[in-house]
Amino acid sequence: MALSTYSCSWVSTAEHVNKILTFISNQNQTPFSENAFVTPSLGKNGNFDGPCPPLSEEELRWIGAVKEGTQIQLGTIFSIALVFGLPGSVLALVTLSSMAVSPTKRYMSFLAISDFAALLFTSWTAYRITTDQFFIQLEQISIYVTRIFQAFSHWNLALICVERFVSVRYPFQKSRLYTRRATFLSVGAAFTVSLVPFPGSYLSGIYFNFIYTDLEVAVTVLYKLIYIVIPGGLIIIFTILTARHLRRNVRHRETIGTQSEQNSRRSVTMETLLARMMFVTVVCFAVFTFPWAFVHIFERLLWYERYILICPLPNTIFENIFLTLWAFSVLNPAVNFYVYCACAKGFRNQFLRVICCTKTETIP
Repeated sequence: MALSTYSCSWVSTAEHVNKILTFISNQNQTPFSENAFVTPSLGKNGNFDGPCPPLSEEELRWIGAVKEGTQIQLGTIFSIALVFGLPGSVLALVTLSSMAVSPTKRYMSFLAISDFAALLFTSWTAYRITTDQFFIQLEQISIYVTRIFQAFSHWNLALICVERFVSVRYPFQKSRLYTRRATFLSVGAAFTVSLVPFPGSYLSGIYFNFIYTDLEVAVTVLYKLIYIVIPGGLIIIFTILTARHLRRNVRHRETIGTQSEQNSRRSVTMETLLARMMFVTVVCFAVFTFPWAFVHIFERLLWYERYILICPLPNTIFENIFLTLWAFSVLNPAVNFYVYCACAKGFRNQFLRVICCTKTETIP
């Protein structure tokens, strides 16, 4: 079972090099030696400015070792994500199904389903189980399906953060705002938004020539905005606002006092645990997704603005960084269940009840 070469997001820099070399070879009718690593640079006028410096045998061995190490590294990260993420998503969904119905439960259930689907299609794109051409074509299509569910997971997480903010800031209006119909409509809207950039990204991949076009750069920016930037911004903003109002509520209770000190202490503890869970979730989201998004946008803009191919040595380093960050982004949907268990006492207790086959329900 080999790691698929199609696992790289969109088109890897190595494929760009191969396309350029093929083009020049056809123009000059002179085959290029694969071992020579003669990589031309492409100027803005479409002319080739000249080859990169030839590589020594030691440099060639180093490049081969780095590429081999990258494949092993990717395989390890994918295996960890799939081994822990797929059963974690199932356990999260089973636990949530035994809890009392609430908007939080619905959002978290859709998040678990989306995480499972994203990891499932990631396993299809990450590992080439068969060399049959039909399945290889399905594998390429599944890359886009994976992105849809990854974006949907991010938007579900944003919806959870917004709902938590409303619960803290407007507790008496929440039941009126978060009806069953409104909850499902918001989830449907999130899924629709997740679909927006992908027809364009698929077409730009089909009609890609030798340099990035305006369409492909625009699709990349739109994809990253919908995939990470906008939902990530909402997640961070509403988490900060929620923490701020939680702190204000705690101070307010301490100032005026309450008739039921035990209930007040319990409410403060629950709100603190929810805030902790949201904070850890946001940290995981930022660590696993933001670096790859910034590197991806940088790569597209670099190619578009300079129209130049990077020579083999820096190209190998950049490709290793790019693929490593992309692989780490796959870990994001794999950790949610473990964040719930570690930071949400109510979820953890309900999970233990499910494991022990008890029937007590817990409100999330």
